[in-house]
Amino acid sequence: MAGVVVKGRFPRRRIVQTVAANLVHYLFGGAARNWARNIGGIAPALGSMTLLLVMSGLVGLTGFALHNLEQVEAGQASLVHVYLRDDAADADVVLLFHRLSRDPRVAGVTYVDKAAALHRAQTIPGLPQLADASESNPFPASLDVQVKNLDDVSAIDALVRYDITVDPAYPTSYDKGAYQRIQTVLFGAAVAGVAFLSLLGFVAVTVTMNSIKIAIHARRDEITVMQLVGAPRWMVRGPFVVEGAITGALAGVVAGLVTFALTVAGIEAASQTFGQFAPGVTVAVAGVAAAMVVLVGLALGSGSSLISLRRHMET
Repeated sequence: MAGVVVKGRFPRRRIVQTVAANLVHYLFGGAARNWARNIGGIAPALGSMTLLLVMSGLVGLTGFALHNLEQVEAGQASLVHVYLRDDAADADVVLLFHRLSRDPRVAGVTYVDKAAALHRAQTIPGLPQLADASESNPFPASLDVQVKNLDDVSAIDALVRYDITVDPAYPTSYDKGAYQRIQTVLFGAAVAGVAFLSLLGFVAVTVTMNSIKIAIHARRDEITVMQLVGAPRWMVRGPFVVEGAITGALAGVVAGLVTFALTVAGIEAASQTFGQFAPGVTVAVAGVAAAMVVLVGLALGSGSSLISLRRHMET
């Protein structure tokens, strides 16, 4: 009985394997041959999609860097430097320090003396020249106040501005509207980037759909025969979807390599300043962005093919 069971299962398994192999050969092998045969008609779609994906990768990395930059600027904007008079009494400074520390809107207060202020200024472009031009230390001591909520910065500024220990000429580092201006610039850049990518995406999808449309019309007789013999819809449409996926995947691979290479070149060419202008963008992040570009290309090619098939398969 055991031998009979094995003989009964073996042909069934072979049949399943044969059917699966034929389906793979038909869907992927045939699609790859048709794709290579129609490369002339596919080339415009491949080029436009590659350009779109390169721009998408670079804009995505730029958006990631701008988001990190916004977080850094928000953190800096919520840090208020309260500049102290040079002749301020120590007892008055301690009193202001404790008053700020007990304020529920304040996360922390740090005292920075004149020597530490001079050292900090040496790291800020333009300020070392100011220090060298002066015979004495021109930078005052300060209380660095970290505010919990950015919306409370103005209230903290109003609280300390007229204190007897605070420099009346330049009381704090608070700049009304500075963070709002940064947000406005970032929002404008985001809107422009989305609009540009939308335009490129429309062009890439349209060109890809037209290439699939040409392929459908070129093989209309073959499609008609398959429909007459009762071939299921997925078998008729599958090769065209695979052709679109091949186009998108190839465009994604090329665009991903270009995106990764450009990012790494930028990191290596300006290793000291790149982190300031694009915080958080590293080689690992560039690799992730390149992989996402490939996936987006695969989805874009397949999706464009499906849209084209729905519009033109029945005509």
